[in-house]
Amino acid sequence: MIRFWDIIERAEKGKVVPAKEWDRLIGKAAAQVVSKYDLKYDPENPVPSDDSLADRMFEAGVELFEKTGIYCIDTEKVLEFSRDEIRQALDSVPDHVIYGTGNDTVVVPHREVEDSRDPIVNFSAVGTPVTEELFVPICQSYAQEPMADTFSGPLITSYKGMGVTSGSPVEVEAGIWNVVKLREAARWAGRPNMPIHNFMSIAERTDATIAAARPELGALPGDGLFVAAIAELKVDYERLKKVAFLNHSPYVIGGLYGPLMGGYAGGPAATAAILVAHHLLGILAFRAVRHNAFPVHIHNVCNTSRDMLWLVSVAGQALARNTKMVTFANAFMAAGPCTESIVWELAAHSLTASVSGWHLNPCAVAKNRQPLHCSAMEPRIHAEVGHVAARGGIDRKEAGRMVRALLERYEKQLANAPIGKTFTECYDLPAVTPKDEYLKLWENCKKELGKLGLDFSLIH
Repeated sequence: MIRFWDIIERAEKGKVVPAKEWDRLIGKAAAQVVSKYDLKYDPENPVPSDDSLADRMFEAGVELFEKTGIYCIDTEKVLEFSRDEIRQALDSVPDHVIYGTGNDTVVVPHREVEDSRDPIVNFSAVGTPVTEELFVPICQSYAQEPMADTFSGPLITSYKGMGVTSGSPVEVEAGIWNVVKLREAARWAGRPNMPIHNFMSIAERTDATIAAARPELGALPGDGLFVAAIAELKVDYERLKKVAFLNHSPYVIGGLYGPLMGGYAGGPAATAAILVAHHLLGILAFRAVRHNAFPVHIHNVCNTSRDMLWLVSVAGQALARNTKMVTFANAFMAAGPCTESIVWELAAHSLTASVSGWHLNPCAVAKNRQPLHCSAMEPRIHAEVGHVAARGGIDRKEAGRMVRALLERYEKQLANAPIGKTFTECYDLPAVTPKDEYLKLWENCKKELGKLGLDFSLIH
């Protein structure tokens, strides 16, 4: 595979393209490959079982990436790659990733379509704004869940009464605090050396990340850090500086990709091809060894609508069938905690992702906008459904039948989904245990899911 130095050099010496022109180029290239490879979204089949469609989607994503490359915002230049370079990069991809050390080691294998092995589940509040006072209890609620293989935290927008502004000394202080408190939460959960798959959720700048990336603060070897691409297929020097640091660190590099369906990316098929292309960006520019996908509907701000589930499914199958990558699907919900709607959304996304070759990274809730609207019950539900799907041998056709039934329960209210309850309304403190209302809601919904064919006795 080409060297990281080659990436930097191409960011400096590539051809100049104005930013607005790049966005138009992406849309045009995506439309071309969708037409060439006959990629058609089928609303009646949110979990497609056509292997040919998945393989064509993969080829479309590779060709799209070859046509476009990567755009560096700071230099307004394009990093171009040949087909041979792309293939060499794919050949170099590891087929597993290891988090943690010793008794806390988590081995994450490449996952196949309709894989019967349990998906690895990364529990996370995925960017939900919370207060300093509740940061540790919220993180503890995630870390103490039996199905949580790794965990990470939400974010705080202020620290000691001051805004966490990008590039400020406050950001450095908050970033250090972030790592210290995550490890504290792991200790309170009784899992002091539990892997943290993304130890920095608060600070954006590289200097703050480097300042906090210290074992004495709590960032241990075998923990991980995400480097996020900018939609669509863009990077900047801040991200590349993080990669330069991480290449010399004991941390697992994760790529994070969130194409926006309905924006420059276009419709479901075009956005799926762009999502595949983002994974190539992750391998080459970020040197990522695990990959997280959070495609989001630009209007509904979730990925549980019918078209988004199809997108998640076909892109996951494309990558699972044609690469050795370790891939995770991030769940973004429209509804909030302790509502029936969120249970149906979580179940639909987990079913779709699990049978399509993804590991699971739940979850952002209430459109990721409502402060303190998060709890570990949401990833618990997502994880249980994913495990049941794998252990029960549910295939894509059966999952598709279930997902269609679940969509009937929630899809009409996605635009106005209930925001649900806050963490303190869902959990008892200081015990950090879910309240009976949420437990009873899940038990009642579990009975309904059982009628659809999910056998929860497989995990109890």
